Amino acid sequence: MTLGARSESYLWPVGVRAPRAAPDYRGNVAVVTGASAGLGRRLAADLAQAGAVVIGVARRDERLRALVEEMRDSSPSSSYRVCDLANVDAFTDLLREIEEAHGRIDILLNIAGTGGAFRREQLDVELLRATLEVNLVAPFAGMVTVLPGMRRRRFGVIANMSSDDGRAPGPGGTSYAASKAALSAATESLAYEARPDGVLVHVVYPAWVPTEMGVAAIREGGLRMPPRATRRSEEQVSSLVLRRLLDPRFEINAAALPLVAPLFRSVAPLTYQRLRAKH
Repeated sequence: MTLGARSESYLWPVGVRAPRAAPDYRGNVAVVTGASAGLGRRLAADLAQAGAVVIGVARRDERLRALVEEMRDSSPSSSYRVCDLANVDAFTDLLREIEEAHGRIDILLNIAGTGGAFRREQLDVELLRATLEVNLVAPFAGMVTVLPGMRRRRFGVIANMSSDDGRAPGPGGTSYAASKAALSAATESLAYEARPDGVLVHVVYPAWVPTEMGVAAIREGGLRMPPRATRRSEEQVSSLVLRRLLDPRFEINAAALPLVAPLFRSVAPLTYQRLRAKH
């Protein structure tokens, strides 16, 4: 039995609407990072199913080959490239190569991430640097690389995977929370700049999802099981993201409950801090 199959018991589809059909992405060229597993893999596969030419980017060659076999059933021109996003220069060079080969990049989904699974990790400056490199610098560099072409064509979509830890951090996982908070801020700022040129930039808050990283955070990392209303499946998040990529609203929120946390923190700060410190 696979990890994904074991994690099915974690899913509680509370108050989730039935999915609507995703837009037709035929003819679009999409790059998806973190495509070898979890939400990155699901989004890459679903984009290909919706007709896009998808280039999956990740570190694990064998998993990417399996993904491409699946994608090519509905999108024969889809492919993959092996790249470690910790090497930001290699990532931006890769994006330029893809743009040259395909003539453009219409969609960039920055899904790859690191950290966050182990809440009891020791504070460490080098860990912070390494986490920021993958979770902030690489996606930011990716945006900077593809934006000029998108602006010239007056069309493009970028979505960056953030986390509720970035807007309502708790104890532990400090490097991860800091990287996601910074990514959300950078994404919002660029969204305002790019919108007049026809480019939509989104930040995605996926709630808790039973990916390999999400399950490891519960089993080994000291994270408590999140409330039922904040749990989503890969399929639910992917369906929502694909429906919302062409929507002008900046945030894509998979769950409503986490939106209350910043308000609660402002209205009742001491009570919020006491409760949050326990989780």
